[in-house]
Amino acid sequence: MPEELSPDKKTIDLTEEMPLVEGMETDEEFLLARDLTGFFLKTFKSIRFYPPDNPTIKGFRDQLFKKLQYFLNKYPSFIIQIGEFTLSFKDRVIYENRDTKSSLAFLLYKDGLRELRFAKGLEEWEVQGLMDVIRGSESINQLEDDLVTLIWERDFTHISYLATDDFLEETPILIPENVDQLKSKLIFKPLAYNVQVDIGEEEEDDLDKLISQTVREMPIRDKNVYFLTTEELDRLRAEVESEIDPTFVFNAIDILFEILGLEQEKEPYQDSINLLTKMLDGLLTLGEFQRASDLLKRLYIMIKTYELRDWQAEAIQKLIESAGNEVRIERIGRILEREGGVRLEDVNEYLILLQQNSIKPLIKLLGELKNSKTRRVLCDALSEIGKNAIELFTPFIDDRRWYLVRNITYILGRIGKEKALPYIQKTFNHEELRVRREAVQALGLVGGPKAVSLLIKALNDKDTRIRAMSAINLGRIGKNVGLAALLEAIQSKDFQKKEPAEMKAFLDAVGMLGSNEALPVLQQMLERKSLFGMGKKDETKIGVANALAMIGTPEARAILEKGMNSKDESIRSVCQQALSRTIPSKESPV
Repeated sequence: MPEELSPDKKTIDLTEEMPLVEGMETDEEFLLARDLTGFFLKTFKSIRFYPPDNPTIKGFRDQLFKKLQYFLNKYPSFIIQIGEFTLSFKDRVIYENRDTKSSLAFLLYKDGLRELRFAKGLEEWEVQGLMDVIRGSESINQLEDDLVTLIWERDFTHISYLATDDFLEETPILIPENVDQLKSKLIFKPLAYNVQVDIGEEEEDDLDKLISQTVREMPIRDKNVYFLTTEELDRLRAEVESEIDPTFVFNAIDILFEILGLEQEKEPYQDSINLLTKMLDGLLTLGEFQRASDLLKRLYIMIKTYELRDWQAEAIQKLIESAGNEVRIERIGRILEREGGVRLEDVNEYLILLQQNSIKPLIKLLGELKNSKTRRVLCDALSEIGKNAIELFTPFIDDRRWYLVRNITYILGRIGKEKALPYIQKTFNHEELRVRREAVQALGLVGGPKAVSLLIKALNDKDTRIRAMSAINLGRIGKNVGLAALLEAIQSKDFQKKEPAEMKAFLDAVGMLGSNEALPVLQQMLERKSLFGMGKKDETKIGVANALAMIGTPEARAILEKGMNSKDESIRSVCQQALSRTIPSKESPV
């Protein structure tokens, strides 16, 4: 049996059509009416969507009856005022929806209903009958019946209505008194086909002749008759767009989540899960990644906050896992290859919600994508999904595609666990230069003694960029061991021969470590006479002064202040520039 709703039950409010009411509402009757109307709408949605014999429908209907009884026990009647797109209570709007396909207000209004009234003493069969009428109203022949007639035929005791017939009210009808008056009001222009006779004056004996004439002659088609005005074209275009608008899918998702919150039977519960799976596929096909993310988030909320039976939690968990299976990842890949119409931020938001079963399909897709931006999105998502599943990435370290190996190295670096170091070390020795560069960056992100050791080794690599990147990463994580290696490098005879960018990287790394142990070496390098002659710009001195400024201790500032009084113009200049960029002195490290 469906579970009764209670204030303590954690549910998600899915009625996005209900307007927000500003401020604190103090009218108890209005608050109850608004709540009652909200549940009336939920019941209306469920009966439109779910089969009539499903027990979930009974659950909604029973709760609606109880809410109506509660209201009518406090107040003599409950009257809903019906506008074209709104429902009101005592002239205050409590519902608005301008979508003619899903709006309850429009459904009632178009058939002439203007008020729906519930009186004290309401019986359960009347509520059930009204729901049946509303359900059947969408499939009736409009030429034979309407909603007002169906309600009237039910002969409800405690449900009444106010209805109008706009056509009869606004268009007076003249009933002819005789045949001559009827003929005088007939309109004969334009003539049908090629008829050139006055039908109003034709005698009865000539009828056969008239018919034979119209049959023999072909019609003259005047194409001007088929021209549409701008207003007509706009109206038709709007109707077509409403037909292909996926809004109905989003409304159906809301209803399905309401059903999951109430349903207690396995078979209909699984039916709802299956429908949500199809909705997810539809959203992915449309490229609606943000809405697909919202769907998954709501499933996670249900697992964490709802009191679910084991079989319910298992069904939801299977749906979540299926969101990242190979078939759906392939579908996502086809969408990403279009390179247009999809926000990559939304794609990332969806991907990070997937389970670990999606890792291998995503890596497979990563090796196939051609666009670098979409590959980066997949790498960032895999870094989140695979935090506790490094073993799923390591088989791809030996892949023959160097670009995939580089991406796996990028991912392992951002996961940032020392467990990945043996595999990063393999890429550190890779034959492809771009893979080795990525390995150096990954070592800097992982850290630890082993990473520092490999970075020190890379200071002597043949590639300039690898040497510079290794120095910077040592500056981040090297501490005392890294400092010793860096100081040895900047004191070597070959250091002055390096490119300015590489020299700057090494000296910046020393400054990043912020240790006073580097001060004697830096002071010596600063005060050394320029190799390029007195007053000539010395790139080394600029880098040394900046390193002292980055260390920022009182002792480091003292060296810079002393340099401002130097007789060497190049020393004075670089020290003055460095001091102008420094922040207030840091305390000396203990």
